[in-house]
Amino acid sequence: MWVVALLGSAWAQTVRVVAAADLQYALPDLARAFESQNPGTKVQLTFGSSGKLFTQLTQGLEADIYFSAEAIYPKLLEERGLTEPNTRGLYAIGRMAIWLDRRLGLKPGPEALKDPKVTQLAIANPLHAPYGRAAVTLLERYGLLKRRRDTPIPDFARLPWEAIPWERLTGGVEAYWDATPLRQGKPGFTFVYGENIGQTAQLALASTRAGLLALSLVLQESLARSGVYWVAPLESHLRLEQHYVILKGRGRPEVVAFHRFVGSPEGRAILKRSGFLIPGE
Repeated sequence: MWVVALLGSAWAQTVRVVAAADLQYALPDLARAFESQNPGTKVQLTFGSSGKLFTQLTQGLEADIYFSAEAIYPKLLEERGLTEPNTRGLYAIGRMAIWLDRRLGLKPGPEALKDPKVTQLAIANPLHAPYGRAAVTLLERYGLLKRRRDTPIPDFARLPWEAIPWERLTGGVEAYWDATPLRQGKPGFTFVYGENIGQTAQLALASTRAGLLALSLVLQESLARSGVYWVAPLESHLRLEQHYVILKGRGRPEVVAFHRFVGSPEGRAILKRSGFLIPGE
């Protein structure tokens, strides 16, 4: 988890936002646009994995608005009475991409991951990161992972993606899926896990040279300049319907104003420009 404090003069009001790491470029743009229209208000941004932020919020983490990379965590907060009524909403739909270092000389796509040059693959930890779960289901969809039948999860081989108990998969991907299609013809192959999708992008860029990443990160200069990418069809992985919500007792005017700004035409345009699909478009 890391914090981005946008610089400015002395501020009278602060909106504290905790957010999934796929927003680490889009949210600062949203915050700057909002602050320019609301002098005297600062937006403080903290990024991490959706699941870990959820756990911290249930344990008392101080925040005003929570942006998740999927719907389940805001819904759970709502069910526990930890949110302001009628403030949970869909702000974007996340996109997955296969990113490859251009020095590998490979055409990006699922088949490229079978190439002997790809011996490490960065993915977010599916235990608590929605983009990690989407990554695993993407690999499964293209036959690169096959579910094992010897796992302790009842009927695991037949579970739909939405019913997989991800938080129980503590043994790593290969304890539950057979990765033979990714291993064949290679001297070795390993998954390298990032704690969130932002860290996963850093691992792909600096170390593994291949990763299953958020399109919103792949479009940024460092990754776009250094690699090539393939955007996955929406139906090819667990859908990333990204929800946000105001936390209970935090419905101050400036918080409500930022919440509304995200869903405004200007806010939606910023998210769209950052690689997200926008509800209703």
